[in-house]
Amino acid sequence: MRQVLELVDDRELRSVLLWGQLAALPRYRSAQVVMAFASMPNEPDTDGLLMRLASDGKTVVLPRMEDDEIVARLPGERLVAARWGIREPTGDAVDPSTIDLVVVPGLAFNESGARLGHGKGYYDRFLPTAGRALWVGVGFAEQLVDVLPLEDHDVRLHRVLTA
Repeated sequence: MRQVLELVDDRELRSVLLWGQLAALPRYRSAQVVMAFASMPNEPDTDGLLMRLASDGKTVVLPRMEDDEIVARLPGERLVAARWGIREPTGDAVDPSTIDLVVVPGLAFNESGARLGHGKGYYDRFLPTAGRALWVGVGFAEQLVDVLPLEDHDVRLHRVLTA
């Protein structure tokens, strides 16, 4: 799947289409606090999403890795490069139970909400703490597959959007 993602050459255009789909969801419109992520090179480009969230009046929350767990934080003054080159927030921590919508990256997804991440289980452990939120996986059409290997600890997303 990593090799497939390296071949996506219209990432920015498809990212714009993806964020349009996300914004069309009723739960997006009613959400006040949205957790997104700062994209890595082969993921949908979230810079436009982060700007859209701010212009739509949403409180933006981003993941930060602390002691091998995701901590939801406000962006702060700037994002800083951390482990694996992922840009992370520097702002205050946010109670995950206040998050209304979580936008989740992944390597692969299926229609029933199964998600293949990078194998560390970070989102599998984090998402249940944001229990009232809608969990939406986002990716490119090539990332949508029929079958994914699942383990007992893997959580299913509520929705998957692709472009």
